[in-house]
Amino acid sequence: MENLRFLLYPIALLYGIVVYCRNLMFDIGILRSKSFPVWVISVGNLSVGGTGKSPHIEYFIRILDRLSPKYINMDITASKTAILSRGYGRNTSGFHLVTENSTAQDVGDEPKQMKEKFKDVYVAVDEKRARGVKKLLEIDKNINLFLLDDAVQHRYVTPTFSILLTNFHKPFYEDHLLPVGRLREQKRGYKRADIIIVTRTPAKLLDVEKKMTVKKINPLTHQKVFFSSVVYEEPVAVYPGSSFEIPKIGKGTSVVLFTGIANSNDLRKGMQAQAKEVVHMNYPDHHWYSLVDIMKVVDAFNNIENPDKVIITTEKDAVRLHQSSVIEQLGKLPIFYIPIHIKMHEEAEFEELVMRFLSSSHLYKPIQKTS
Repeated sequence: MENLRFLLYPIALLYGIVVYCRNLMFDIGILRSKSFPVWVISVGNLSVGGTGKSPHIEYFIRILDRLSPKYINMDITASKTAILSRGYGRNTSGFHLVTENSTAQDVGDEPKQMKEKFKDVYVAVDEKRARGVKKLLEIDKNINLFLLDDAVQHRYVTPTFSILLTNFHKPFYEDHLLPVGRLREQKRGYKRADIIIVTRTPAKLLDVEKKMTVKKINPLTHQKVFFSSVVYEEPVAVYPGSSFEIPKIGKGTSVVLFTGIANSNDLRKGMQAQAKEVVHMNYPDHHWYSLVDIMKVVDAFNNIENPDKVIITTEKDAVRLHQSSVIEQLGKLPIFYIPIHIKMHEEAEFEELVMRFLSSSHLYKPIQKTS
């Protein structure tokens, strides 16, 4: 394995030169970022997947919705907010507005998931973010805040501020460029961020460990580092109307866990800590399940003799399980997904900083009260 990795270094070097030249062209103005008369929050990472971008996008929607009554003069509401994603894994290209009738195949699993959760928020996909912002503003000129999902490397839109995510267990400062490691650009790219969030942090991380992590990141003077954790919620039936009761996973339960996400380690370990046994079937991120894949899950479930058994998957995977052929195979089995939400360790400080960025922007125009 080490020899193979050594052979990949020349490719990583060549890739790094290309990425460096591209960023340099943006820095000196050969390639230009477009500014829009709206707030733009860019959320992304330096690596390939596994940092929890979409759950953090959902977290931002929730805090903005919660804070909007407090900051009423800023006019931040769900109906004036838009999420713009590339739409990884979809079988289409170009701009698509995500509606309740959209399929995960057409718009991607994560945009579809977010639209189901936040029905009043505009959700769209476009691999060209500047075009996507422009088209959304043509649809509704009153949109005043955009959340750009996975946009750290997509520099054609100028953000109001940028948030960089990095996995606590695989931080960018310990990683290498593709294909040797998982970095999509050089580590120095972190300097473009205004806020850095260390994700998937243990819930009870000691302050001394946080300080060590911050020291290794070596943030610039204007950058602030925060820590977030994933909170797992109670299982939810993949198919509404299921006759199976919500499972209480305990030491007598057998679990068939199947996942198609970038990082399933935490969920797998959590299941293993709770259940009697866990049969884990792991697939690549955004994997589209074939009938053969589904039959393997069904066979794994049927081969477990323990009557106390259940099938568990993720919320993102659940979005991809609504084809009629899949429902025919799984619909009669106890299959549930585990919702998650983000818990920011320094929540009040983080929320205050986000609102400070927005209110200090030249785009902030307080609503004039009428007498």
